[in-house]
Amino acid sequence: MNYPQYKKDLQRIHESEVYGIAVFETAAWLSKNVERKKKWLALKALEEKTLERYIDYMQNSNQTVVEPTGWRLKGYIEGAAIGLLPWRLSMKLLAKGTVPFQKYFLRLKRNAEGFHQNFFAYVYAHEKAIETFAKKELSRDRNSLSAVEHLLAS
Repeated sequence: MNYPQYKKDLQRIHESEVYGIAVFETAAWLSKNVERKKKWLALKALEEKTLERYIDYMQNSNQTVVEPTGWRLKGYIEGAAIGLLPWRLSMKLLAKGTVPFQKYFLRLKRNAEGFHQNFFAYVYAHEKAIETFAKKELSRDRNSLSAVEHLLAS
């Protein structure tokens, strides 16, 4: 794969996962509600799985992994905010926060060929699953984690 934004888009995966793990871990830690804590931890588990798959992909495709700087700290700060805000507002912010990452991940998916396609399709699907979770929470859907759980089981 080679298009002008490829390396930056690829690095966005790493940034997104490091950031997401910190956000969801902090929000879970701050949550007093047991059910919401479980939901935050499910999202964290999805981010951890995606980060692991990213590292594997980079190694299997002989690419250099560059640790993102500042994203973990940003995640802790924003995780504290999202963890303390009212649930509906947190879900609105979460859904909105997935949109920029979806742009990068969709571009990777659309430009992928061969064995790269499955990985980038998964990366895009994982971001959509987080957005879907937030939107289902806003509509009070009891199965809000279904897309996340499906990816965790795959």
